[in-house]
Amino acid sequence: MHKVSYLTRINRLIQFVFHVIHGMWVVRFHFPRMSEQAKLQKTQRWSQQLASKLGLRVHVFGTATPLHPANCILIANHISWFDIFAINSITVARFVARADVQHWPVIGMLCKGASTVFIDRERVRDTQRVNASISTALNNQECIAFFPEGTTSNGQEIRPFKASLIQSAFETNATIQPIYLRYTNEQGEYSTDAAYIDDMSITDSLWLIASSRKLHIEIHFLDQLTPEGHDRRTLNKEIEAMIRAKHDSLMGVATLQRQASTLGIDEAVASAN
Repeated sequence: MHKVSYLTRINRLIQFVFHVIHGMWVVRFHFPRMSEQAKLQKTQRWSQQLASKLGLRVHVFGTATPLHPANCILIANHISWFDIFAINSITVARFVARADVQHWPVIGMLCKGASTVFIDRERVRDTQRVNASISTALNNQECIAFFPEGTTSNGQEIRPFKASLIQSAFETNATIQPIYLRYTNEQGEYSTDAAYIDDMSITDSLWLIASSRKLHIEIHFLDQLTPEGHDRRTLNKEIEAMIRAKHDSLMGVATLQRQASTLGIDEAVASAN
């Protein structure tokens, strides 16, 4: 894929930095005086603008959930640190993330500001603690989101889903919204530019994203589920199968080029452009 000019890259990164600083300022000094609805709207708009600053365009396929659906769990595959903000640009949720994310430069601060719940998956008791926190949030009519793969991939595969956090759905009878995420280039072909994998630093990832010409992220909202008729294992398997099936159906397909004429899927673009 062709890259943008060096000057454009620097400009995008400068805008990113100032936007992040502004976001932290708003969370620290304005959020305490804002209503919950105003906070949600501000978070959504800020996330849309973040995408624009980095040159990303967010596309929605299927029927998107509302701004903050009550007692709802969003479950998605995981490719990039940007996944959180992409989803928040459409549906604002409290995310569950690995414990080490809170120590990442910049991204960790943003996640803390968004009331992210951090989990150490290696500790059984921590999983129990987080499940209890999720259940409390859902009973309070909040929306929770997590990535059951437990780590990022390059987007060319779907890793096995872990079922440990799905327990809260049974305790609250929550609605489950499976989401498939996919990054593409300007031709609508799969792109690895946003993948945050291996030993890549956040600085390297930001530079790669800022260098991309017209990088797109597709958010595919799949059919919703409820826990009824399932146990934890079968529910986890069904969610994984749905996301994996969407992934397999789109690999090698230039989605953005054919969506209007052949897919017949409603599309909404959340972009500040």
